[in-house]
Amino acid sequence: MSTDSTPITLWCLEYRSNSFSITIGNNNSIFDLKKAIFEKINVPDNVKAKNLCLWNVNVEESQLESNTPDDLMTVENEIKIASQKVGNTFYGVQDNNIRVIVKVPVAIEQLDASVFVDRSGIICKELLKKFDIIPNKVEELKTLIDAPLLRKLPVTSDEEIMFPDISNYVCTTQGERRSAIAKINSNLFTIDTKFSGKSESMLHHPIDSMIRIPLENFNKYLGGSLPIDIDRDKSDSGSTTKGTQRPNFLCWIKKLLIFKGEEKANVGDFDTARIELVEKFNVLDPIFFGNIKFLICYAAAGSNVQFYAIDGSKETVKNPNQLMPLTGVLNSINLVDRITILRTTVNIARIMLTISDNITDMIIPLGKKQKLGHSYITFFANSVVKLPGLVQIKEDPLFIQDQRMYKVKMTTQGIPCKLNNENDVREMTKCVLTGLARLHAGRYVHRDIRIPNIVFVPEHHDNFRYVLIDFEHGGMNKQKPGENLNGWDANTLTKSGHYVYLSEMYQLGKMLEKYNDLMTAGGKDFVNQLKSKNLTAEEALKHTWINNSTTSI
Repeated sequence: MSTDSTPITLWCLEYRSNSFSITIGNNNSIFDLKKAIFEKINVPDNVKAKNLCLWNVNVEESQLESNTPDDLMTVENEIKIASQKVGNTFYGVQDNNIRVIVKVPVAIEQLDASVFVDRSGIICKELLKKFDIIPNKVEELKTLIDAPLLRKLPVTSDEEIMFPDISNYVCTTQGERRSAIAKINSNLFTIDTKFSGKSESMLHHPIDSMIRIPLENFNKYLGGSLPIDIDRDKSDSGSTTKGTQRPNFLCWIKKLLIFKGEEKANVGDFDTARIELVEKFNVLDPIFFGNIKFLICYAAAGSNVQFYAIDGSKETVKNPNQLMPLTGVLNSINLVDRITILRTTVNIARIMLTISDNITDMIIPLGKKQKLGHSYITFFANSVVKLPGLVQIKEDPLFIQDQRMYKVKMTTQGIPCKLNNENDVREMTKCVLTGLARLHAGRYVHRDIRIPNIVFVPEHHDNFRYVLIDFEHGGMNKQKPGENLNGWDANTLTKSGHYVYLSEMYQLGKMLEKYNDLMTAGGKDFVNQLKSKNLTAEEALKHTWINNSTTSI
């Protein structure tokens, strides 16, 4: 390094090491001084010159004991401005007094890239394994709820040292402390558990920290293995709760309510929360629950939490002891109890994981409208509504106990459309045109005119025996559709990309063209006019071919 302007010699002392001298120019910077010192001392490989710490002193070396001048290494003496000139920092340099104290920082920790990988998925798989037995009865739950953790819970900040009482449950490791699961667990030690005088809404955060948030993250990191949904203050779409009663906490697995909770702000209202667990409960429908005869739940009031199971077997439906405790009352102010609540949550997740294969993949709530593709369908006890009057129960519903199956035979009111001659084609066309004329009068279009969407109803009133169904793709006239259907071609839409009434006529003409072999010249002319977009539905109904059948329609 070059010396800038008048050179001066500075004696330096490396903390807990030896003294040495550096010759440097007055106009050189403090950073230049650090680089010169860096060349004279031994430093770890990953420490740079800029990392050196310097203090400006003026003391005889003989006055220093053991080369550890801690009393001189003050904030006031520390040299912090790297661009400052050496000559402006050290005045009256003479003799061999120590002018610079140097301290090398502890080697900067080199972390393997693997420690930055979130191991939450691996942790959850180690923590959540299916139990060896599949519980069906309340009596089988207690042992599972009390099961020890399969591994310690990861935390971020050495909580096992700070809180020795919970050292058997948690641990801090370099490879897991940065994981999302470790952060969630460590959050348990920071939640405010002073509930006195606060509203019920303020209870949500501490309860969520111990129950909801862990469950949601188990679901996130286990994916489809734990298919749960969680919500608050919502009615269950099934029959597990009474009417529109809304538990404070609900957890479904495959849309089946399997875990719920009631919460109150004040400790004195614990009995009210416990009573509401049963009051809002209705029944465990064997169609969906099968052999599962329990509903896991908890009551919380203030800082107190207790887990229960509702016995849903026939023998206990009217039994006042239907609510069976799974734990004692746990006080979340106590750290051990707080960890016990989390351990219980882990074991509830394991129970849900264990029984999930025994729950049907599709739960259809009765009386609730369900979206199905572009349409909606509603199942009732003795009927199914998609389009009024076209789908109905053929035989009374039957529950097959040994197969855990709910058997429903359904049938459409009509049958697939089969056209055998020109009169059949004419009759079907007149029925469809009559329906389209009514649709178009209301400025609606069907958009999906195809034979599969036309059914034959022999006993239909008003002698209209062909019915146009499936309005999933219907819309308003002159709209740009969100998608082009398979049966459309370049002539279906207008040049501006809109589907209009005449688009409907064009599609009807294309469909009828497939029956040209059954048609006379008049029928073929009618089809050509439809395809040329020359006829509206009302005009088509007046065409001579429509009104010239050999047999009355």
